[in-house]
Amino acid sequence: MSEQKINEEAVRLQHLQNIKEKGVEPYPAKSSRQNTLSEARVSPEGANVCVSGRLMTKREMGKLCFCHLRDESDRLQVAFSEKELDKEDYKFFIKNIDMGDFVEVEGTMFVTHKGETSVLVKKYTILSKALLPLPEKFHGLSDVEIRYRQRYLDLISNEESMRIAKIRSLVVREIRHYFDTNGFYEVETPILQPLYGGANARPFVTHHNSLDMTLYLRVAPELYLKRLIVGGFEKVYEVARCFRNEGIDHNHNPEFTQIEFYWAYADYTNLMDLIEDLIPTLIKSAGLSLKTEIDGQKVDFTPPYPRKTMRDIIREYAKIDIEDYPDQKDLFTKAKELKIEDIDKNTGRGKLIDEIYKTYARPNIVNPIFMIDHPVELSPLAKSKKEDSRYVERMQLVCVGGNELCNGFSELNDPIDQENRFKEQERLGKSGDEESMPHDEDFVRALKHGMPPTAGLGMGIDRLIKLLVNAQNLKEVILFPTLKPESK
Repeated sequence: MSEQKINEEAVRLQHLQNIKEKGVEPYPAKSSRQNTLSEARVSPEGANVCVSGRLMTKREMGKLCFCHLRDESDRLQVAFSEKELDKEDYKFFIKNIDMGDFVEVEGTMFVTHKGETSVLVKKYTILSKALLPLPEKFHGLSDVEIRYRQRYLDLISNEESMRIAKIRSLVVREIRHYFDTNGFYEVETPILQPLYGGANARPFVTHHNSLDMTLYLRVAPELYLKRLIVGGFEKVYEVARCFRNEGIDHNHNPEFTQIEFYWAYADYTNLMDLIEDLIPTLIKSAGLSLKTEIDGQKVDFTPPYPRKTMRDIIREYAKIDIEDYPDQKDLFTKAKELKIEDIDKNTGRGKLIDEIYKTYARPNIVNPIFMIDHPVELSPLAKSKKEDSRYVERMQLVCVGGNELCNGFSELNDPIDQENRFKEQERLGKSGDEESMPHDEDFVRALKHGMPPTAGLGMGIDRLIKLLVNAQNLKEVILFPTLKPESK
């Protein structure tokens, strides 16, 4: 802590002592607020109001002091006058109440000579004494490290941060409303799991002492949600916190939130139809426009969205046909020619295809597009296409630099096929692929009891909000992102 802050805290501690010595409780349990600041603002002149908020500014002008209070609804000027208050109470306010303190005031509405709607204070009450100062001059907290680490200061001083947080809340509320009104049941599945699965990702590992067993934080709720479809549910969803032990960058955080749902008797074409209805609904619920600018590019979320196979997209941008390279060795050689990074001779064919797509195609995508029909190696839980078993019935909605908004597919419900794919994932794991899935024998057992044709989809809420508010970093839309340890 800087010397200046230490001195400021010492001054405020003295003010706190002065308040206590006067017999005033500096941290009362309750407020008597009758009006929000936005309600007071539209009240007629002369109306009596009782408002509360954080003291944001304080300008002393002799026997008059103009301040601004802020609550969640608004920011409003309040005027303290020695003429209206007891002389000692006025002096006490001037000397002991600091910016950042929470204050309640009772008074009457009036309009200043400059036309500013204000409250003429008749009585004030301290609600909470702040012992540390707010960001200097209140023009906005600009230190990114402090903004993410001390989000409370960021929300106080940056209106855009508060706006983003509220947009996120509105979108999550609308997601629940959308699925509830369309016949889905919201459920909860385990976060601590004996086997991780449902996505290709490295898990977080923990240990349960009483049971003396290794557990994993879930990477996805998929396999448990599909067990519920086996059990008789036909439409289920979960707003799920998921955890993947991966790097941190502008598009990744080790813990994130997604909506994942499963829909019996549907396939991936039904998913695309639903998403074309859901995405515009969510955008409008947040008060945003379907036509916007993201990363300097004009983007239109008005449906319908084009549907192109992954093979065709790679052929368009990388100028190769993946069918010309049917085995891993040949494709690895071609990938090296294309200067694909982060691969080696053990990299599976599916991952090679994905890296070629990410390098050549993804950066060129702008408007929303459904990328469909992925190679089977990329999708161990998706149903193969009847006309060509090398590909699966999978869709991803991508836009603006290939940002993936959602990922869904016609679910694999053949237990024998599923077991074989798990064995292939197990083989990849033994060869060094840290993101391969383990063999989940209980899930295969569930499928052996029969699961109807089912479609399932996951959509990352963090990435969706990042895109909609045109944020440059995922940390902007996560209230408390994962950070390196704070340097002392």
